[in-house]
Amino acid sequence: MAKILIVEDDDATRTGYREFLRLAGHDVIATSTYQEGRHAAATESPDLVIADLRLGGFNGLQLLLLSPQPIPTIIVTGFHDEVLEAEARRAGADYVVKPISPSSLVTLVKERLERKSGPH
Repeated sequence: MAKILIVEDDDATRTGYREFLRLAGHDVIATSTYQEGRHAAATESPDLVIADLRLGGFNGLQLLLLSPQPIPTIIVTGFHDEVLEAEARRAGADYVVKPISPSSLVTLVKERLERKSGPH
């Protein structure tokens, strides 16, 4: 069972992600702030991070860029920004514009986890 960290400041979105990822068989840790997400990333050793791009005064991409260990990351945002998308992809993250259907997110999570565990 994969451990997935969700860092999302919108309560309804965070709850929805948590529930449908749990139903898909994942162990889910859900946090609402950049600081909580950074702490959980350091202490929980997640297999994958799903982070909102805008987290108060922080950028969810910073979770990936500042992590001592590379963690597969999916950045979700309500705002399409080609510069931030390019930066996310250069850092190895997927970049998804909301809304994303539960089935699409579960499929993307599965693909990211398979890439992580696949041949290098």
